Amino acid sequence: MIQRTHPALRRPLVRAAVGLSPLFLCETLFFLLPMGILFVYSFWRMRDFRLETVLTLYNYAEIVRNPLLWRAFLLSLEIAVAVTLVCAVIAYPVAYFIAKRAGHWKTLCLVGVVIPFWTSFILRAYAWKLLLGEQGIINSGLLRLGLIETPLSGLLYSPTATSIGLIYGFLPFMIMPLYTSIEKVQDSWLQAAEDLGASPWRAFREVTFPLCFPGLVVGAVFTFIFAVGEYVIPALLGGGKSLMVAQAIVLEFETEQNWPGGAALAIALLAIILAMLGALLRWVRMEDVL
Repeated sequence: MIQRTHPALRRPLVRAAVGLSPLFLCETLFFLLPMGILFVYSFWRMRDFRLETVLTLYNYAEIVRNPLLWRAFLLSLEIAVAVTLVCAVIAYPVAYFIAKRAGHWKTLCLVGVVIPFWTSFILRAYAWKLLLGEQGIINSGLLRLGLIETPLSGLLYSPTATSIGLIYGFLPFMIMPLYTSIEKVQDSWLQAAEDLGASPWRAFREVTFPLCFPGLVVGAVFTFIFAVGEYVIPALLGGGKSLMVAQAIVLEFETEQNWPGGAALAIALLAIILAMLGALLRWVRMEDVL
């Protein structure tokens, strides 16, 4: 039996479709279509600098066979996880202070969080090169204080330098969602927990943290996704000594002129991110139910 939708119910759907059509159009033109082209390219192959449009899994098999490529994936995931954890540890007390203790200085503190975005990302990366270089401010300061005898060569052009740059670059993406979640926690709820005999630590553990957990998840997702696919900071601060997956993709496209290989790396990275996000969101939903 065919059920007909009442015209009164049909109009809001039409208005919603019309209102969202620019978004769908942009998503289709600038995301779905390019990713579809990359997906098709990933199943082709370059041989003797000629593109063979025969379907093959060669490029994906090459990711597994080539140690340089799968190590780039592992290093990117390791650095992204470490950056996300460090950002969470730093961001939580900062966000808590702004939301609950800053008082009249709250707006100024929030401006301070977003001020780094007022300058170019590349300029900020070069600023870290001036700080971390062998003749940089950090080494010069340690030498003058007599804490070291020779400049530390492992600060710049290393995974450590890359991690520092990523933490600095993406820390605001962790602070802002946490701040929004913490601000919504009413002080009266914590007072009620204390009236029922809960210590401040237990009130934080059983009231504040669970209510702020969605903000932590959102911040972690933003930070992880941006960190795992970042190219500029690893290129400038890593110096090419520690190859990450974004650099490997650029090498395949530009240096090797291997578009199918670069497309396979991009699709593999996207698949890993989507799989991790799916598992995380499923786990969060299960935790909410429990």
